[in-house]
Amino acid sequence: MSPETIPSDYTIIRAARLFDGTGVAPASGQALLLKNGRIAAIGSADQISAPDGATVTFKDYGDSTILPGLVDGHTHMMAPGDGTHGDITGAEQDDVLLMRALQNARTFLHAGVTTARENGAKNRVGFSLKEGIQRGLSEGPEMVISGRPITITGGHFWYCGSEADGVEGVRSEVRKLVKEGADFIKIIATGGSTWSSKPLLPSYTTEEMTVIVDEAHRFRKLTAAHCASMQGIKNALDAGVDMIIHCVFEDETGMYEFNEPLAEQLAIAKAWVNPTLHVVQAGIDHTERIGYERGWLMNEEQASIDASKQSLETRYESVSRLIKMGVRMIAGSDSPWGAYPPGEFVKEMVALTKAGLTNTEALVTGLSHAAESIAVGNDAGTLAVNRPGDILIVGGDPTADLNALWDVKDVYKSGARVARPA
Repeated sequence: MSPETIPSDYTIIRAARLFDGTGVAPASGQALLLKNGRIAAIGSADQISAPDGATVTFKDYGDSTILPGLVDGHTHMMAPGDGTHGDITGAEQDDVLLMRALQNARTFLHAGVTTARENGAKNRVGFSLKEGIQRGLSEGPEMVISGRPITITGGHFWYCGSEADGVEGVRSEVRKLVKEGADFIKIIATGGSTWSSKPLLPSYTTEEMTVIVDEAHRFRKLTAAHCASMQGIKNALDAGVDMIIHCVFEDETGMYEFNEPLAEQLAIAKAWVNPTLHVVQAGIDHTERIGYERGWLMNEEQASIDASKQSLETRYESVSRLIKMGVRMIAGSDSPWGAYPPGEFVKEMVALTKAGLTNTEALVTGLSHAAESIAVGNDAGTLAVNRPGDILIVGGDPTADLNALWDVKDVYKSGARVARPA
């Protein structure tokens, strides 16, 4: 082999087991060869080697698991994750929001998330975040961004800057976001936590949403719809939306009812569902912590806790039933929104096991399924030859206990080991 054909840098990673992200049981005694930022070979540890004469870095992680970098299908990097209300966050200056987003993105990466979908930021913050990471100005996951969510005037997330009404208004907004570089289109199909919105009421008509979806698909962009009530889910499915976010089975009065025909429509449509379960628990924990530190809870705080616990219980029930009906699930944290801090994506996968998924199935929702659902399945979520070297190594076996994901030994992005705090 001539000097020109001998790469100067190979890395061989070994561990007790390897989980490839597809759902196949972990393979024992495996090794992975990295070359030029990509996976060059995967196989038995005694068979993986670099060419003679190549410079090689060996890393043996012992009783650990090699798996793909995690894929969080739902983030809001501009938020602090400390319980600050979204309207207050939305009123902050863009430069402050960007600095926080960059800091949060670094935290996600250090926790093993090498790909993240950004589901809505103010003005150009999301675009700048992605560009800054791509240019190496800061470190973070590969970002898949919506830019700004499209919402009705005064609707949920209106402060992000993409209010649009009527068929021509929403069509124009899709084109504007595509021009600016949006990877997908986020639609606010119902109200949400924004003070001026009505959480349980549908926002866009089916006609308006159909125009958004058709226009997005014309530019080969996927769509995802925030749906906090059943009519929002119905409108989104009728419009052909690709992913339902939150997927709350409540009517316009807030009454829970598992609607079998609507669930069947979800399953038939093969729409992905991102149920965002832990963000509700995070809010409960935050309010209870405030009460503990103060020594007592105010009546409105206790009422909020009680309502959130009831809502979470029904959401677990509906997600469990959807899983049994074959509806496709992905893990997306919604962090750092509300009181859900960055770097704790594991909690969403654990929550999905409480809804009925096995550990392995829950892992897949944060790996290959998440990657497929956000259109990066060819590059992320699975370990395979010629894919980018986005790798997570954790102590123990996460298919036996998802809490192993907290024991991060190392993270590699594009084949390079990420320098993490001790």
